[in-house]
Amino acid sequence: MKRIRIFLICVISVFMITVCGNSHAENDVKEAVHKNTVYDYTEVSHSKELRTAVENERFRLLVYDETAVFGLEDKSDGYIWWSSPAESDVDEDVSQVTKEELQSSAVLRYGIPEKRSDNNFLRSGSSECEVGVIDIDGGIRIFYDYKSADFSFYVDYTLEKDCLKASLKTSEITENDPSNIAIEITLLGSFGASDNTEDGYFIVPDGSGALINFNNGKTWASPYSQRIYGDDIALVPERRYSVNEQVYLPVYSIVKDDNAMLAIASEGDSNAFISAEVSGQSGSNYNICNFTFVLRSTDTYYTAGSNSERLTVFENGDIQCGDIEILYYPIAKENVSYTDVAECYRNYLVNDRNIQKKSDNAPLYVELYGGTERKKSVFGIPFMTKQSVTDYNGAKIILEKLKENGVDDMVVSYKNWTDDGMKNKVDIKAKPSRTLGGKSDFKDFMDFVESNNYEFYPVSDNIYFNSGNGFGTFSGSSVRVSGSYSKIQSYDLAYGVPDSFRKNSMLLSPECFGKMFSEINRNYSHAGLNGVSLGSLTTALYGDYSKNKISRFDTMNIITENLSETDKLLADGANAYVLPYVNHIINVPLASSGFDLFDEDIPFFQMVMHGIVPYTATALNGSPDAENLLLMSVVTGSSLRCDMIYEETGILKDTELDGLYYANYEKWIETISVGYKILKPVLETVCDSTIVDYNVENSGSLITSVWSDGTVIKADFSNKTIDCNGSITELSDYLEEGIIF
Repeated sequence: MKRIRIFLICVISVFMITVCGNSHAENDVKEAVHKNTVYDYTEVSHSKELRTAVENERFRLLVYDETAVFGLEDKSDGYIWWSSPAESDVDEDVSQVTKEELQSSAVLRYGIPEKRSDNNFLRSGSSECEVGVIDIDGGIRIFYDYKSADFSFYVDYTLEKDCLKASLKTSEITENDPSNIAIEITLLGSFGASDNTEDGYFIVPDGSGALINFNNGKTWASPYSQRIYGDDIALVPERRYSVNEQVYLPVYSIVKDDNAMLAIASEGDSNAFISAEVSGQSGSNYNICNFTFVLRSTDTYYTAGSNSERLTVFENGDIQCGDIEILYYPIAKENVSYTDVAECYRNYLVNDRNIQKKSDNAPLYVELYGGTERKKSVFGIPFMTKQSVTDYNGAKIILEKLKENGVDDMVVSYKNWTDDGMKNKVDIKAKPSRTLGGKSDFKDFMDFVESNNYEFYPVSDNIYFNSGNGFGTFSGSSVRVSGSYSKIQSYDLAYGVPDSFRKNSMLLSPECFGKMFSEINRNYSHAGLNGVSLGSLTTALYGDYSKNKISRFDTMNIITENLSETDKLLADGANAYVLPYVNHIINVPLASSGFDLFDEDIPFFQMVMHGIVPYTATALNGSPDAENLLLMSVVTGSSLRCDMIYEETGILKDTELDGLYYANYEKWIETISVGYKILKPVLETVCDSTIVDYNVENSGSLITSVWSDGTVIKADFSNKTIDCNGSITELSDYLEEGIIF
């Protein structure tokens, strides 16, 4: 009856438009279709001709009403970006399913809970979907009605001043069949797809960034697919994940000819994947890159007594991932490159995300480690005791030694400086540990830091926690979709499976973040501490699928709302949503994950962020090749960082800090100081500049970065030299003096 009712509404309204020419009647049609949950377009005219739906000063939006295929024309050079490749439907070598995929502007994946099935796909380019197009203010609205599984929704495509915006209100995705639930959606999966006759590449923000060349012949490699902001760690994996770099930025780009397209997941990024494949990988001749958005999370578990029957469960309730919005920025320029794409995204962050420029004087970043727990045995009874690694007096000595060696500007962070930090409790009290010297020694340390105008960021890393301080491991823990607690596993190094002999921590529920932030802000302020490092909180994004029903989208909002109350923040890695609140970023990767599909690493993150937020690479003394890290740092504008402990590293054996085997300060003071003095004058020259060109030559042995102020920096990895505007520094000069990089 509902379909008949809407059918009559459409017929009557179209008649009014045709006979009376009444523009108000046309609005009535749009309003009727908008308000109802089932759509019938049998009486709506679908023109087979290409028409101009809307245009502004820069763009023209063209559309075929019959198929809902549209093109975005850049009027500056006439280039058209098509939502689907024009020739894909006539390629005889392509399967019907692949053709439908290429012709689909919306692909919906759904699950059938009763069957534990989660691999069902609906494609808008197939006969199972009815599409309809109407004009709206500034663009078009495309309706999708997947009749076979009874899903329907619409997407608005509108022209903004300098981009095309695609927006979907997830609350208006209609699921009329209760046996089917929506899981994922891919919007404009083939937008800008390039065939095997075109030259170009994709930019993916994996780690520092990577390029995937069109038609690179790597059909044997796995297609690229990584979740923006990392995996949902609440869904504890059965085996340890492979160690990959994180995707910190919700963007990708297509670069070809003299045109590029930057795609930004401006909403829905907390639940998005970036995928890419080259011609030949998907059974087609097209190179494709796109976003896929998770609408509901899934989880797996095994039935009792069974190690073979894995069951799939789905997130309960309505879709909670937030709305979806993608911005597509065309860039028309002769010899356009990834530096132009980085500039476009940087401008977006500054102008649309209100990221304010932070001061950058190329300081040395020093990370100190206070204490840890170690197991001892008394009369055969094991117990845990606190062990000092760098007490407050030792921390002061380390900074004094660096100062004596010429390091005059430092940003200092201090991990495990409290008892709660050592015990993995939620660390909110800002109370100095007596194991490290107590209040008086901590005051002496702070007096030294303040008298030298060093920035100080004590660390409060609380994602993984043990019970205490009002946070219980059960009442305060996240819960998986399957209903079990998110117990963070320690994994066997050889096989990657959970290690049952090591103690595991729980995952703090995002429901507790508000209380945690409130206590940290209050106690740190009372202690006279105006800076903080929140450890993994700036990179970990996860949900709580208990009765709290907190999605990754909710968690992201909880974090950003609370960060707005934080005075100064040092981020250990930074997902894009925390960038407006960050004063410094440490551990920015200098490479990508190195997937087989990649052709080249680029410092895309650094190109975007330099001149806005200061950043560092990983610790120089923790690198297996300190010389190369030093050279990569200078050419990418990355300040120097080091890890330091006061005691001999043998004391770390069988503790959580045993990975710091390299960090004893006495062995590194001179090397770190020399590295700082090499980089400082070069990086200060460009501290307010951006990278406008970046060239890799001689198989990576020579890298040149050109900066917006005209500075040219060259790093020669064969001869170990740095050339800044013709002034050359040879690392070999320092090797002769006994400095070991």
